[in-house]
Amino acid sequence: MFRTSLTVLGVLIGTTAVIVMVSLGVGLSSSFTSQFQNINLRQVSVHGPAAPEQATPGMPTKMNDAFKTYLEAVPGAQAVWPVYSAEMEFSIGGSSMNMSVTGLPAEAFPHMDLPLAWGELPRRGTFGLLLGDMLASQFWDENTGMPLEVDFRTQTVFGTLTSWGEYGPVPLDGGGEGDDPSAPPKPAKRHILPIVGELYNENEDQWGPNSMMVWADLDALITWMQKALPGKALPNQPATSDGKPLGKEFIYSEFRVLTEDPEAAEAMLNTLREQGIQASAEVEWIRQAQGQAVMIQAVFGGIGFISLLVAAIGIANTMMMSVYERTKEIGIMKVMGAALGDIRKMFLIESATIGFWGGVLGLLLSLAVSAVLNATLGSAMGDVGGGAGQLSVIPLWLMVGAVAFATLIGTLAGMIPAQRAMKLSPLAAIRAE
Repeated sequence: MFRTSLTVLGVLIGTTAVIVMVSLGVGLSSSFTSQFQNINLRQVSVHGPAAPEQATPGMPTKMNDAFKTYLEAVPGAQAVWPVYSAEMEFSIGGSSMNMSVTGLPAEAFPHMDLPLAWGELPRRGTFGLLLGDMLASQFWDENTGMPLEVDFRTQTVFGTLTSWGEYGPVPLDGGGEGDDPSAPPKPAKRHILPIVGELYNENEDQWGPNSMMVWADLDALITWMQKALPGKALPNQPATSDGKPLGKEFIYSEFRVLTEDPEAAEAMLNTLREQGIQASAEVEWIRQAQGQAVMIQAVFGGIGFISLLVAAIGIANTMMMSVYERTKEIGIMKVMGAALGDIRKMFLIESATIGFWGGVLGLLLSLAVSAVLNATLGSAMGDVGGGAGQLSVIPLWLMVGAVAFATLIGTLAGMIPAQRAMKLSPLAAIRAE
């Protein structure tokens, strides 16, 4: 009995090691995927056309409307949205910060999975900004260095169009033609920025892909900038030597291609890259994170499996000793007509029972260890990175699989002792002391 209890303890420890190790891998996998929440996996971002030497005949080499038409003809593209970004300095309550305002057609926003804390999505033809969920926490008092309490619903936000120069952002709408070069430059123009909404983040301390984004309707943004910079070319647009617009062609910063599902997005990404087009997709990072998580689970599970393998050797040793101790009993059973299969079944059931109860007790201990890890290390990680802090996650499939695997290991460990019991000679077994 004592030997059997020790064997069950060995299986218990091995099962606990397997479950806890794999649960850590599952927890890391959940942590990886939670970082990509609110990301639309159906979209592909196009950052630039193919280089002239790679472009096929008829492929546009500029990020213009002709290139948009070309992308719309690529198989799998459901919609193509042009994107234009402009640098701007935001000022509120005596604090300022440089941001990039991203213009996107208003019809694209319903497909962007942008949950609202308040307000509405940008409307077509109306200039208004939709702000990321972390933007309000990024304004600091320049005198005290303390964060400001910002409420975009009640406070006025001012904006100054800028462009990145050699030493940082440079205002675009300061000064003027005919000014005396020796005179100090005129202060940059400040524009009141209408705020139409702010994004919602259920994990207040966890950053998301849109936490620092500033969105606007594309056409409305371009129209507003043209009024703010009369007679001047917009940033990153064709211009003459004196900064005036050159032609009517508009160059976009990016294109968003909407596909049917994530698999179609992967296929679209591969197609575009084969043509030399510069593209990326969020689903690509998800796949990489999933691959890393599977590898981590395999490594952790392998470490735990070693402990369970040691426990299997213990089961085999216990059952072999049981055969030696019950040799006479086995002989009597054979003389009384017990079938060889019945004798083998008896030992296999005993070894499987050891594995089963070791697995069940190991599962209970694993649940306790997992709870302790989540309450200590998990909560600490949650304080640092945000989220629920689930360091160890034990799904149902792992619970059932661990107990079933421990039972299987016990059964296999009893095979050799059962075979030995079957091969014992009845007369020799009865004479054995």
